[in-house]
Amino acid sequence: MTTDSDRTGAAPRARGKAETLLRVLSLLAALGCAALVVLYPRAIAHDAAGVPHGPLVGMLAGMSILWVYGFGFTPSHRILRWILSPLVGWVFLLGFGAVVFLHH
Repeated sequence: MTTDSDRTGAAPRARGKAETLLRVLSLLAALGCAALVVLYPRAIAHDAAGVPHGPLVGMLAGMSILWVYGFGFTPSHRILRWILSPLVGWVFLLGFGAVVFLHH
């Protein structure tokens, strides 16, 4: 009996290493974002009235998606797999993060 790895050669191993690297980077980005928000909230705003709540929610959603992906969870449902993909997480974290940190 042949498996997919027998037919494709070294490609699954290379893909596995790239995926592992992406998971580690995603987890570190989520950890860094969480640490910055918790340990230095003034990076977001100088007072509670100046917090850009909409973009902050988007940034934290991206951070949460990267946590999920970084810890190795992959949903089996196609739509959830797309919503919780690292691409969506990175776009949300970087896109909304730029708005949050550059607003003032």
